[in-house]
Amino acid sequence: KYQRGKQSVFQYLRMTSIVNPHATISLTVKDRDGEIIEEAKWIRTSERLPRVVEEIKPHPHGIQLGTLQRMLRESEEKRMTSFLRHNFSGVSMRAAKELLSSSEIEEVRNPKRISSEDAKKLVDAFQKIKLLPPPTDCLSPIDDLLIKKGLSKAIDSRFASTVTRLPTVSQGNPFQIEVGLVFGGDLSAEGPIEVLRFANRVPLMYQQGGCALTKAIESINWKQYGLDHPGGKGLPKGAAAVLIHLASTNVQFTSEAKEAVSDNEEVSAEIRKGLLEVGRGLKNHLKKNTQRKKAREKFELVNVILPEIAKKTSKILGREEPDLAPVITQIMNAVFCEEELGWDKEKKLATCSIKIFNYTARARAYTILLKWPESDMVSIVENSNGGRKEARGIWAWRLDTLNPGTSTTIRIALSGLSKGDWTDTDVFFRGNGDIIGATKIDEKILEEIRKTEALSAVRKEIHEVNNIPYDITEEKVAQVITDSDADLEKIDIFSKFEEEEV
Repeated sequence: KYQRGKQSVFQYLRMTSIVNPHATISLTVKDRDGEIIEEAKWIRTSERLPRVVEEIKPHPHGIQLGTLQRMLRESEEKRMTSFLRHNFSGVSMRAAKELLSSSEIEEVRNPKRISSEDAKKLVDAFQKIKLLPPPTDCLSPIDDLLIKKGLSKAIDSRFASTVTRLPTVSQGNPFQIEVGLVFGGDLSAEGPIEVLRFANRVPLMYQQGGCALTKAIESINWKQYGLDHPGGKGLPKGAAAVLIHLASTNVQFTSEAKEAVSDNEEVSAEIRKGLLEVGRGLKNHLKKNTQRKKAREKFELVNVILPEIAKKTSKILGREEPDLAPVITQIMNAVFCEEELGWDKEKKLATCSIKIFNYTARARAYTILLKWPESDMVSIVENSNGGRKEARGIWAWRLDTLNPGTSTTIRIALSGLSKGDWTDTDVFFRGNGDIIGATKIDEKILEEIRKTEALSAVRKEIHEVNNIPYDITEEKVAQVITDSDADLEKIDIFSKFEEEEV
């Protein structure tokens, strides 16, 4: 019997299509008589294939005693220093010597002659000695833009917010978290939100309540972000769906069935950060819509009624109609911001225009900040007002003087995007007073983005100081360092990198 519902074949393929936007997936279900009882097709929304990942060696921080003993038995190395350097990632010559000294094992000892007791000492030493982090080019994240595309082909929604966190490490295993949130559209407002869980692009269909990904969602107070969350417990309610993707070389499941992810503090912390970010995006979206609706109603009311009053009054008194601009400004008494995303068909560029209206009685000065999808393939090619880069994906313009009753427009155009790729953005500001349609910038969040950039700069420094080409894999980078045990300055650069990671 063909089953429909949350754990059906249809749902599995629907979820698979979301995290694989490069694939077209079709489903045709027929009964015994050949009659079609269900048919669906999810068209691919991207031509970009997932990047090819690199195989990596195990990291000492995630190794188990049994695995280490097997590796020792099967090793062809003649010395323990060579065994550690060539069979593990993140182990330099200096670290190998420290590990062996801490576990009281001779450097020249043959790996096959290591006893069970010595192996236990070595496993303990793995957790004590500071080691290089494992490479992260073994992971295959989906990417912010592609998550949005995947969600759009499976779910009709009005708003989508996505985030891809930086790769990090837990117990020697590299992992990366991606979070997406969609709101409105054809999503049901009745009952709990829809939860879409994935591990290495594979949908998790069962044991939702016992999964660490679900628990992370339940740990957030969603009421402050605009969703109904009775008692602050369980899943929130509303017309929303939350996607969580865990990419890792070693996903820890609750059982051999691989139906749910087990609890892990580092993984849960990363998921929470991603959820908070998309939650802030939803909050800003709802707030902006509410403000604009009220302001538009007020603006239309003032601009329709006042001119009619002025016209009839002037006719009765036999006078000229007065200039209503100062009066309208005094009544409105607000600064408005309206952004519009578009597509330049001729130039094949994604465009954004931001218009600022000053309906107050005095001149205003602001810094306007725009969130844009910056990446290696996407760049600003047209910019009417110049400005400066505040952080990755954040561009700022200084408006020194915006006189009463006037407006100004900022326009930019981006290359590297296709039509429909850029469908939502956020506008922030610095300055006194509110701007309806924009959000006051949270300097703490901006500082967090800058710290992330600093981490990337450290990675770049590693390449430059060691004269390593940028197209070389992280695994090979580590090998270059570990093979140069005499150059301690190079090792210290990686130590700096580790400190930034922590």
